[in-house]
Amino acid sequence: MNTITTNDQCGLDLCKRKEVVIIGNGPSAIILSYILSGHIPYWNGCPVSNDYLNIKLEQYVKDTSLLEQDLEFLSDGLEGRSRNPVSLLIDNLLHPDADLGAHLQSKIKWRHDPSLSIDHICIGRGGVGGVWNKTTSKQLQTISMADWMELPNYPMSTFRQQRRAARCNSLTNNQETTTTTTTTNNENQFGRATYDEVHSYYIHYVKRNRLTNYFRNGYEITSIERVCIDAPYYDDVNEEIRTPQPLWEIRGYNEQDKTPFVLHAKYVVLATGTPQKITRPLGIIGESASQSFTYTNLHDIEDLINKKRLTNNSKPLLVVGCGLTAVDILLLCQQYLIPVLHVFRRAIDDHELVLNQLPANIFPEYERIRELIRQSTSTTTSMSSSVSSSSSSQWSYQCYPQSEIISITEDGTVHIRNLRTHITTDCDISFVAKLTGADVTIPFLSSSNTKKYNGLQINPYTYECIDYENVYALGPLAGDKLVRFLQGGALACAASLFKKHRQASSNNNNNNNNRRLSFSVTSRIRVAS
Repeated sequence: MNTITTNDQCGLDLCKRKEVVIIGNGPSAIILSYILSGHIPYWNGCPVSNDYLNIKLEQYVKDTSLLEQDLEFLSDGLEGRSRNPVSLLIDNLLHPDADLGAHLQSKIKWRHDPSLSIDHICIGRGGVGGVWNKTTSKQLQTISMADWMELPNYPMSTFRQQRRAARCNSLTNNQETTTTTTTTNNENQFGRATYDEVHSYYIHYVKRNRLTNYFRNGYEITSIERVCIDAPYYDDVNEEIRTPQPLWEIRGYNEQDKTPFVLHAKYVVLATGTPQKITRPLGIIGESASQSFTYTNLHDIEDLINKKRLTNNSKPLLVVGCGLTAVDILLLCQQYLIPVLHVFRRAIDDHELVLNQLPANIFPEYERIRELIRQSTSTTTSMSSSVSSSSSSQWSYQCYPQSEIISITEDGTVHIRNLRTHITTDCDISFVAKLTGADVTIPFLSSSNTKKYNGLQINPYTYECIDYENVYALGPLAGDKLVRFLQGGALACAASLFKKHRQASSNNNNNNNNRRLSFSVTSRIRVAS
């Protein structure tokens, strides 16, 4: 690596040093903060159904912290819905036999030892919850079961009960209280949660576990670079001048007042989920001209509806794509009778279509959308709304499977071409919901080696980035897109950080005994790869 000398200085009020800086404030960041604040996971001694794993747990784990285990050895041979072996290991302990439909007790217990905590800070956009701040619908439900959305040591069912009790206590009308209690008590505690429930759960979790002081919300990161800021010192034992290890410099600003900040850390954890503005372009004529009425997430469409800019009397909303977010927007439009034009490239019976992978008994609302897609044709069809209480209410839904967008004009005309027949159709639209997938990018990390769809290359047993020393990646950046698997990544990362922290503490004690002379440094040295 080359070094570049710079003379820029930062005020003491803006420059702070932390052992660990976690970039993000969503589920991955919350879980890691919980562990780094001294909450240590242990196997509770209860057997699991996987005999091979059970033997290893009984012979090698016993009453030792999971952070001190050979995670590669324990996770060997496990299979499941994550590509990361440690995520599968922890999922086997947290959600035993979940893929078989079971809702069994967790095999992990937690002990709090504040003396083991590591100095850290979580910094991210908006408020606690990360991307869940943009998905706050009280009607739409998560694709995962409610207990799969949990964070360590606090069941979603407990949160739901406490939330219901608080609401009932706040109601003054006895009739309202009776109605609310009756409705919610029938709710399946293992059913799916609404987006609003999950968002509220994450906010409450941080407060409940006294993690608030570790979070700095409402900040944007602009750059992360490797720098040398400490003075060289003389090693009395080896009789040589040593240069301290470089640190990571994190720069950014406050989202509201744009005040800049600088942080220095030994370790950086990228827990940012999906960065902003990364939706893949359609590559069509007029894409730039239509940006003013094109949106890329559920929250924006919900906002248009709430502000009455999108109503049942509007021109159709063009929905491009057929992933989960696209289907959630269809459900939202169905609820408010918003007319829809739906365009996607796959065939209706394509197994890769996410709707064809969801069991109808668990996801009845998605099944209804799938039936609407099957029934619809390339001509405008009005269908009865399955969510409206009135049987006379009609929802205008027009579907174009195996089709592509050719162009969108500035005045809101879309040209759609069928990929099989090559017939072109022109339609007038009000807005565009573009849900065509995203490329994983990390704009603030220079020379990022992020790979399309796959995120960063990581060590699967520590989650440390292959290309960046002392940088870790969690969540979608590491390939774990479901909350259910996030605890495994956070635990693997924490285990590595605790190990490095112990080693560094031991080395620092030795170095302090060996230091005799410290040189002052007049300018900071930036390390450029």
